[in-house]
Amino acid sequence: MNKVRLSVCLLSAWVLAGCSSLAPKYHVPQMTLAAQYSEHNGWQVGDPMDATHRGPWWTILADPQLDGLEHKLIQNNPDLQALLAHHIALENQLVALRSNLFPDIFGLGGIDRNRQSAHRPLRGPNQPSVYSSNILGVGVGYDTDLWGRIRDEVRAGTYGVQADAAALASAQLSLQADLASTYMALRGLDWTEQVYNEDIHQFEISYQITLARFKGGVASGLDLNRAKAQLSSVEALRDHLVGKRIVLEHAIAVLVGEDPNEFHLAYNPEPIELPSIPIGVPSQLLQRRPDVAQAERQLAAANAQIGVAKAAYFPDLTLNADLGYESMGPARWLSAPNLFWNLGPQFLVTLFDAHALDAQVAAARDQYLQRTAQYRSVVLKAFQDVDDQLGLLNSEQQEAQDSGDATLAAKKTAQLANIQYKEGAVNYLEVAIAQASELEAERYDVALQTRRAIDTVGLIRALGGGWDRNSLPSVNSLDQQKVAQVPNHP
Repeated sequence: MNKVRLSVCLLSAWVLAGCSSLAPKYHVPQMTLAAQYSEHNGWQVGDPMDATHRGPWWTILADPQLDGLEHKLIQNNPDLQALLAHHIALENQLVALRSNLFPDIFGLGGIDRNRQSAHRPLRGPNQPSVYSSNILGVGVGYDTDLWGRIRDEVRAGTYGVQADAAALASAQLSLQADLASTYMALRGLDWTEQVYNEDIHQFEISYQITLARFKGGVASGLDLNRAKAQLSSVEALRDHLVGKRIVLEHAIAVLVGEDPNEFHLAYNPEPIELPSIPIGVPSQLLQRRPDVAQAERQLAAANAQIGVAKAAYFPDLTLNADLGYESMGPARWLSAPNLFWNLGPQFLVTLFDAHALDAQVAAARDQYLQRTAQYRSVVLKAFQDVDDQLGLLNSEQQEAQDSGDATLAAKKTAQLANIQYKEGAVNYLEVAIAQASELEAERYDVALQTRRAIDTVGLIRALGGGWDRNSLPSVNSLDQQKVAQVPNHP
């Protein structure tokens, strides 16, 4: 066998394969982008350099307890671990798919003892009835991929792995945001309990004053009962928070992969501080949202699949070569007379399929159109998410100013009512009404601040958290078969 000729054939086929692809040239769909978000007025100053916190975005909330919980979520959340395992499996499948670009080299071997029928058709007169067949050799097979079918399959697989990496990042961001929102809700309960405790202390003082006035014959039994009812009702509201806090604790435990029965978070009654969130410009959102990247990579994969479908119209050319020794006995098995070889191309082409190939190409193009529409939908939804959260936070900022004024006025009213009651100018009904108004205003303030914290987390989530498109695995990293890691792993 002429080894030089075989090498030339394989090299020529490889070069031809690298120069062809029937997939259409890929372009990311163009979207009309505004210069700024419609709701981005008067809340935060946008940074055109996109200074949004990268990596562990939750640290911007400046809560050490939340930091620890988020790290536990990344390490222990079972849903995230399942998605990571699925992503690693896709990477391994891509390695297997990429192997089709290279020749297959395989060994040939066998030791057989055979008996042929005496009545076998066309049997020669000198052929033995019983004989041995011993084979030892090597074979090479290579699909030349002249029309780029395999290369387009690899492209589609690569884009699919990148899309799945974005989906993994999107799921992680969703879980992280759920954890941060739930934690902020729990912080709000602790803060509310602190408000109740302070009011209970004031109501106890009022009750003791009323009791003393009642014993002195100055206050009526009606005033005493009102003071007692007010105190007990606030104590009941505080007790109600215990069950709500337990439910939130259990939800957090599941998110961080721990047993709810053994999980407990320390009480933290400190007011929630809201961070400043750089918004950036709309064009950067397409680089910051993992779901947008996922939709775009799925679109790229669908484009490559069109090339795979179109390649089926053309002959599939394969080069095959075998070299080895075959003998009827062990003696001088590897001698020159026992040498065999074969070399030659094979091709396979569809001559009639009742328009099956046409249907496959049309289906691939329709899939591309579907992915295009889905990409546009995801982009529009991303812009909606950001504007929704900005709209909420804008209105809540003004709401917080009005609520603060109302709380301050309610406190002053309660103070004046208490002074007038001690002086005997009013009955306890006026005190009770003023204190109830003060409590309601304080509760509203805490609930609003908690809501603003949760909506701030929602804005960070809408902006893509700490993720950006550069977090996607590159083609080179997939070639090197790197082990997949959870995006933004600390």
